[in-house]
Formats: sequence, C-alpha cells, structure tokens
Amino acid sequence: MNVNPLPTNFGCLLDAGSEPEAVAVVDLSDPDHPATWTYGALDDLCNSIAGGLLATGLAPGARVGLMSANSVTALAVLFGAVRAGFVAVPINPRSGPETVEYMCTDSAMELIFADAGSAPPPGFQVIPLGGDEFDAFLRPEAFGRADVAPNHPDDPALILYTSGSTGRPKGVELSHSSQILIADNYATPAMGECLKAGPLIVAAPLFHMNATVFSTVTFLLRGAMVLMARFDAGRYIAALAEYRVSVVSGVPTMAALIAQETEALARADLSGVKLVAIGSAPLSDTVLTQVHELFPGAGVINSYGTTETGAGYFGSHPLGRPRPPMSVGYPQANAEFRLVGDGGPDTGVLEIRSPTRMTAYVNQPALTAERIRDGWINTGDIMRRDADGWYYFVGRDDDMFVCAGENIYPGAVERVLERHPDVLEVCVLPLADPLRGHVPVAFVVARPGSSPTETAIKDYVLAHAAPFMHPRHVWFIDRMPLAGTNKIDRRALAERAQWTHAATDNR
Repeated sequence: MNVNPLPTNFGCLLDAGSEPEAVAVVDLSDPDHPATWTYGALDDLCNSIAGGLLATGLAPGARVGLMSANSVTALAVLFGAVRAGFVAVPINPRSGPETVEYMCTDSAMELIFADAGSAPPPGFQVIPLGGDEFDAFLRPEAFGRADVAPNHPDDPALILYTSGSTGRPKGVELSHSSQILIADNYATPAMGECLKAGPLIVAAPLFHMNATVFSTVTFLLRGAMVLMARFDAGRYIAALAEYRVSVVSGVPTMAALIAQETEALARADLSGVKLVAIGSAPLSDTVLTQVHELFPGAGVINSYGTTETGAGYFGSHPLGRPRPPMSVGYPQANAEFRLVGDGGPDTGVLEIRSPTRMTAYVNQPALTAERIRDGWINTGDIMRRDADGWYYFVGRDDDMFVCAGENIYPGAVERVLERHPDVLEVCVLPLADPLRGHVPVAFVVARPGSSPTETAIKDYVLAHAAPFMHPRHVWFIDRMPLAGTNKIDRRALAERAQWTHAATDNR
C-alpha cells in the first residue's frame, strides 16, 4: 500500500509534497501542444481554483459542475472544488441537452465550469474553462493547505452519474473516505514499482470512475500521468510509445480499437508497458488475447468495480497464488462478500459490504434503500466463485431476458461467440418477438482479414451452447458505437436492431 499518510479531504490526494518539481501530468488535451505540469504547478492551480470558488460566496457543500473533455484544468477543478469544501459533479457534456439539464438540476449545481466544446443549460452560472474570464476567476496565493475545508469522512466529495443505459442517469454520491480508500487499495507496491518505470495513461473521461481512480492512485504514489482529452486509438498508441508509458488503464473496447490500428502499431515501440489494468466492463477471452499480443511484456489485471460500490476489493491471492486469466480477483480483507439467488452457494448476484461504497443515490431515497440494506449493496452483477475462491463475472442480472421460457444472459452468449476465430468484438441484445417474447440478436465486428457469415456465427453457437442461445439475426459492422465512457453503446445498437429488423420485414 501507499506509504504516505492519507489525507482526510479527497482533494488533497494531489499534494506537491517534498518534490514539487516532479512531473505530475503530461497534458495532451491539445495534441499539437503537449504541456508538462509539475506537482507544484498543479497543486498551485488547484489552490487558485479553490480560492476563486470561495470568493464567489458559495455555501459549504455546494455542488460545482464540470462539463469538459479531459485536461489538466478540468482535473484541477475536481480537486480544487473539493479542497474548498464543495462537491464536484463532473458530467458527460455529450449526453444531449435534456439529459445534461436533468443532471445539472438533479444535483442542484450552483456553478458550472465548461470548456469550449460543451453547452451548459441556460439558467446556471457558467465559468469558461480557459481564457481571460477563467484567469480572472483564479485567486493565486489566496488559498493554501491551511485553508482546506474541514470535513467528516462521510461527507460527500463527488457525485458521478451512471450512464443511464436503463433510464435516466442516477447521481451516485461518493464520500471523501470512500474515494481515498479506493486509491489506497490500488496503491500497491507492484503499482508503485510500475510507476517508477514510467507514467500511467488516462484517456477515459473524468466523469467516469475509471479515470478518477487511476488519476488519484497515480498522485497518491507520486507517479506521473499522461492525460488525453478523449480516447483516440491512433494517438493513444503514439502516446504509449513517445512517453514510454508503463501502466495502461481503460475499458475492453479500447483494447479492441487499438488492435485494429495495424499501421500505427507497426510503427510503435510498446515495450515500456509493464501493467495493463482493464475494467469497467466485462473482459472477454478475445480481448485478453489481444492485450497479451499488444503488450507481451506486461502483466494484465481484469479489474472489477462499479460506481456504486467503488473498486479495489478484489485483488491478488494472500498467499501469492497466480490469478486465473479471466478472474476479477480474490476477495480482499477490506470488504465482505456474498452471492445471493437461486444459483447455489457459488453462483449468484454479488452483494458487497465495503467502506468504498456510495453514500446514496441523489434524490432517490427509495432506490437507495432498495440497493443498500444493512450496509450490503446489491451490485446487480452475477458472479461465479471457483473452488479456490476466485471470482468471475457472468453477466448483469437486469440484462437477462426470456426467450420461449428460457432465461438468456447476453453476456453468456457473447462469451461463446468471442471464442470464434473470426470474431473481434460482439454485442448480443434481445429483440422483441411476438411468439417467443424476445430472441437474441448479435452485432459482430470481424477480425481483420476474415469474412464470417451469418450462418457460420449461428452454427458456432448451436455447436457450443444450448440451442435457444443462438442469435436469430447477425449483423456485421465495422466497429462498435461507443458511449461517452468508451463502453459499447448498447442502447444505440438496440435501436439499430429494431429498425434494421423492421426494414428487413418490410421488404
């Protein structure tokens, strides 16, 4: 674990410490003009933002919004706002006007920092994230470490909104202590050694926990980070090589997109990568194989966590036994675990009792009470536990649908198809059917150089799984659509399946 003393305020996980000239961030938000920030300079920017916020007269605990692509300035807003005693609320600026307005209103934002590419809703005080107005807002030297707002560990530090794939986004209230503990859980000696060898790279958006977790653990271990405005496979590969990145973090789809950039990969030396941490979405055998091919000298971690439960409660075996490749890890001592449902003692919906979990859903006490009972939080994720105590992700409980009386989990069908030699990526969805309720359908990205047919895909599932699991329709696409979190946009694919099927029927 981290050897530095832990702060009580989440915003102080970034600390210039005794080495203010050490590199903290290489900011690639403007790819043509990379900017290197030291710990001292970034710490000063956080304090200048904190001082500017206090000068506005906002009451303690006020919600401060952030609508922006990744940048050092955006990162400093998060830490500066929390240091000053406010709650930072980063949101996806590409969520659409109605959803953005809902999140701003739901969280009771009193002020929003927005970059030039964002469109804040009317009626909110907005500070441009850059330019003369932003410079005038800053209060250099008006705020120091002695001015950090006192806080109780359970006070809210962040509100992160879920993707809203099953409805309106839900605001997840996260305490100072929960986020500090997550960072500390990841700050292992192995992570520390990797960060001594080179920087970590972050391209996931700051409104997503993947980015906040890996940013904070980097700062806690006094490492360096390469920060991209957003994920772009070609530029990502170039950054890995140019900055000799040691730790790669991200979601599985990012790895699949990197694998398609054959020309960029041929030019890049990726031998500096020592560790690849993939999480926030299910990892497949196919993607795992791709990662090992891309980074043959790196260890690979299939990490698990949710916005509501936090992360870092699965990890390595206490006796040093090797982790099975597809396992999300072994239960750590900082949490309690149980599997509930009718699948037997070793299969069921995972429930966790951990200090890294959320405090509540914003403005939804009934849903909070439903998800958290006696400190146990229902993840909604179905897990399997093997005889040695390792856990494996099976699928989402709420993704299950019924086809002619049979329960089908899309993830189970995807795991089968991902083993097909011609399949690079796959997404399985339910499609309404008047006779069977729903039937499984699949979108497939073929491996470069291959040309699988719909019949071949169907026959593969029929040969390797129960007949009712085979997709009744298969559509081939060049690449998966991505949501703002770089995960597969399942909602967009569901809509596409409906109109594609309707168009076929109407021919």
